[in-house]
Amino acid sequence: MTQYWYCKKCKKEVETPIRKPMKTFHKVIWVIIIIATVGIAALVFAIYYYNRKKVYCPLCYLKLETSSKPFEKEGEEEDAIPKTPKEKILKKAGKKVVTKKRPKEEEVEKIEGEERIKPEHTFCPYCGEDIKPGTKKCPYCGSSLKGF
Repeated sequence: MTQYWYCKKCKKEVETPIRKPMKTFHKVIWVIIIIATVGIAALVFAIYYYNRKKVYCPLCYLKLETSSKPFEKEGEEEDAIPKTPKEKILKKAGKKVVTKKRPKEEEVEKIEGEERIKPEHTFCPYCGEDIKPGTKKCPYCGSSLKGF
């Protein structure tokens, strides 16, 4: 019978789960015991370590949910590849991407036959917050915007 694993935190199906990594404290205790028993505890450790179940996510080390049926992917349409840096930042932050309406004729600037939109606001490429154009430093995250 096939088992399927799903991580709630990563929100994706996991093909190969792993064992939960040992904490440093546990490793130190095992080393002390192995040294104290002149290596005999190394056999016990090997048996213990390799018999632990592999039920943890390889990315976040959270315990996985199991099912005999494949998990349905929620919001496949929402997980489409973002097209702009702002969409990437908003998706990473877990916010919805809001599409803006077309600008009014007053906001369109005509220069030698080309139409350009006068930007009232732009966004920070690091935090995604709306900022005024020409700003040299983001007032929200403090990052330098000289190259943008």
